Amino acid sequence: MLSVIELVSKINEEINSLVWGVPMLILIISTGILLTIRTGFFQVVRAKYVGNETFFAILKKKDVTKTKDKKAISQFQALTTALAATIGTGNIAGVATAITVGGPGAIFWMWVSAFFGMMTNYSENVLGIYYRRKNDKGEWSGGAMYYLKDGLGSKKGMKKAANVLAVLFAIFCVLASFGIGNMTQVNSIADAMHSNFGVPVFITGIVLAVIAGLVIVGGIKRIGSVTEKLVPFMALAYIFGALIIFISNYRQIPFVFGSIFKDAFNVSAIGGGVGGYVIKRAITMGFKRGVFSNEAGLGSSVMVHSASDVKEPVIQGMWGIFEVFFDTIIVCTLTSFVLLSSSCHVPSQNEVLGNLTTKEQYFSIAAEEGEEIPLIDKEYNLMMIETDSNGNAKLFMEIPNIETMENDIGYIEVSAYGNTYYVQAKLQKDTTEGDYVYTNIMSVRANALKDENGKVMKDEEGNIVVDSITVSQINGVSLVSYAFSRRFGDFAGKILAVAILLFAFSTVLGWSFYGTKAMEFLLGTKSAIVYKVIFVCFIVVGATLNLGLAWDIADTLNGLMAIPNLIAVIGLSGTVVRITKNYAARKFKKNKKNNNNGNSKEMEEIVPMLSAFEEYDTISNSI
Repeated sequence: MLSVIELVSKINEEINSLVWGVPMLILIISTGILLTIRTGFFQVVRAKYVGNETFFAILKKKDVTKTKDKKAISQFQALTTALAATIGTGNIAGVATAITVGGPGAIFWMWVSAFFGMMTNYSENVLGIYYRRKNDKGEWSGGAMYYLKDGLGSKKGMKKAANVLAVLFAIFCVLASFGIGNMTQVNSIADAMHSNFGVPVFITGIVLAVIAGLVIVGGIKRIGSVTEKLVPFMALAYIFGALIIFISNYRQIPFVFGSIFKDAFNVSAIGGGVGGYVIKRAITMGFKRGVFSNEAGLGSSVMVHSASDVKEPVIQGMWGIFEVFFDTIIVCTLTSFVLLSSSCHVPSQNEVLGNLTTKEQYFSIAAEEGEEIPLIDKEYNLMMIETDSNGNAKLFMEIPNIETMENDIGYIEVSAYGNTYYVQAKLQKDTTEGDYVYTNIMSVRANALKDENGKVMKDEEGNIVVDSITVSQINGVSLVSYAFSRRFGDFAGKILAVAILLFAFSTVLGWSFYGTKAMEFLLGTKSAIVYKVIFVCFIVVGATLNLGLAWDIADTLNGLMAIPNLIAVIGLSGTVVRITKNYAARKFKKNKKNNNNGNSKEMEEIVPMLSAFEEYDTISNSI
């Protein structure tokens, strides 16, 4: 009989496999391809114009970074708040996971997802601005729930279905905000502060709750004010460190990019031969981590973009293109270079297994004694120790009687505190695709045997007795920390821990706004303050609890947001095309029209498509 938690976990696992399965990833990428084609490859053809209206506009145009509207935020603040909720763990831990599981080729497929994701994000923002409306407080409210209700719902026979989808999106968003946008992020911060600086997790939770409360209760204006300072600082600091490694390892450039492109199309068999599995895993991990990183297609960041003081939907759409470009093409690529160009200089497996302690030790699964090899290999590596789902392997004082066990079982000899033990080995013929990784570095620690009172047991000579070892794959932030430490020393781990703190905290701020707008759509503006108070309280909860299942459920809810959003984006793609063509006719063809020598038809003013609602369209045109 399954417990409630086990039942919920099993149900969530089934839903998650569908939400984040290959069909959904294909849908997300296909949506980007459709919009790219329908807009005439806008992100390529108008790349220079997009750059001038976004990145370079930050340096040249004051109205991009400042706003006179007391109820809205500037275009730059909208960008930084959106980036606050995406940049960070996805660019660091996500890239490391993609490479570890999918190999260097996964980065190529991340680029592909970003290229088409630019136009998905563009379309979301265009629709967000076009269908936004003002709430009771005079603030802009927009997002997938609004273009579902007012956009898709205006099409014949779609009103009821669109309303249901809008409500579902808002519910998924509110629930996801407490998980992936709050507790899981705070839990990462609390763990990092405790492991690196010894700060109790409860203290971290209280401090974060107070700081976040002061910012969140102040609304989008205060959130935007914080993120416009925090995001550029943390992003530039991380990029600066990565660029130092890039310059230091410039000789590795051909190898790194050669590995990425070669491995992206590597269909060779592995481990006794599953032909084509390599490229499948590279594509899957590349697309999945790409979507996780930039959130194009999830319909999340459009809510903050809709709060911008911008008048033209296409302008905010271009900020969406830049957001994906910066998040994935720039930051993720730098992270991948740091990993792929770094070396692995740790003891060999035999050296470490011959002197185990209860302290975690790093070892290489591919190097011989004293050999320095790449941190990420271009070929698969195999960890031979047989472990359970938690990475634990039982130790034996002597090799078990083979006659009473299955044939062909092997054992590896290990030593800990002067005693010799044996651990079961995974034979080559029994390996599966999941046993292979691209990283060369892993960690191991011995687990002391304890009595019924929890006291560590010792032998007659006073040596600690161990009963198992825990073998862990170095992945995520830990892998990136190690790569940075190869250039900047052990202190790099603490610096990166602070960076993760800032990244994760900014994510909390961004998602608090998403949840507020979703709650507002469901229950009205008066419900916002109740939501904010509960949201802040959950920060303390997130810092102190084990959130394995919460993270998994939040991951599922985040993916469920994509379904109604993508339905709306595809259904309203024609509207996106018309708004884009309208803008192009007014802006890109201006010089051509001015050279028509007074032709009245050519000089006739084209009415801008700024809002689906006449009252807001009039306001926009009059400003």
